[in-house]
Amino acid sequence: MTTAVIGATGKVGTEVVRGLLEQGEPVAALVRDPGKARSAFGEPDGLTVRATRVQDPAELAGALDGISRVFVAMGSIGYEAVIQRIVVNVSAGIPSIEQVTRLSVLNTSADSRGINQRGHYSVDAFAASTGVRYSTVRPAVFSASMLAGAPEIRASRTWSGLADHGRVALIDHRDVAEAAVRVLTDRSLWDAHHALTGPEPLSWPEALALLSAELGEPVGFRLVTEQALLEQLIAAGVSVGQAEMLIAREWAILAGENDYTVDTFQQITGHAPRPVTAFLHDYRERFA
Repeated sequence: MTTAVIGATGKVGTEVVRGLLEQGEPVAALVRDPGKARSAFGEPDGLTVRATRVQDPAELAGALDGISRVFVAMGSIGYEAVIQRIVVNVSAGIPSIEQVTRLSVLNTSADSRGINQRGHYSVDAFAASTGVRYSTVRPAVFSASMLAGAPEIRASRTWSGLADHGRVALIDHRDVAEAAVRVLTDRSLWDAHHALTGPEPLSWPEALALLSAELGEPVGFRLVTEQALLEQLIAAGVSVGQAEMLIAREWAILAGENDYTVDTFQQITGHAPRPVTAFLHDYRERFA
């Protein structure tokens, strides 16, 4: 059974490709830039890299011919949301495809304050309308989201934001990929939505206290206005749409939408998720 991975060179997609190959599962990476994929993966047995314009339904259908499973790791707003609908719709018409699994987000709903959550809900609703066999992996905010603050932390030992309270059980992207591989390869986990969290909810100031301990010097949280945060993100090269999504995430955290844990990761993998301290230790040099 070959799994097509769309978003194969992203943070989670890369780990999913590697995880599937380690289990002896053949993978077709559908990518815009084969050179980038070859740089990331080399040429291991079991991996086929296919240059594919996934926004082109006819070209995508050709690339998915004979594929058994599809994994999609893309954003839920703007152009990427459109592409996700194309992928779902094309997959629904290919008889060989037994399951489409998407990387989604915790608290996917029409009522979330988070733009990302509402966007993923919209894609889920579309998938339901096509009748495709379908599952999602819904992680909490990634521990790796702290890397976005690394330049500011290196420069000033502060991180600016809106959510000076409210907690989220940050999860390591490597754990998310491990769970996704299990969902892809275990039929008993198909046709379901799998919420994933890290081991404990933390506020941003509490997470920065853990980073302070790792670095051996204090890193503080700087509370700013929404306008100031928007201007800071845009000045750092973040698109307006992405900045709006990140700000909405702060409001969702403040509202307490993320202040809980689930044991789904333990049930799926048989072990506990990584604590944030493990992530910060592994990525220490990015903040130093």
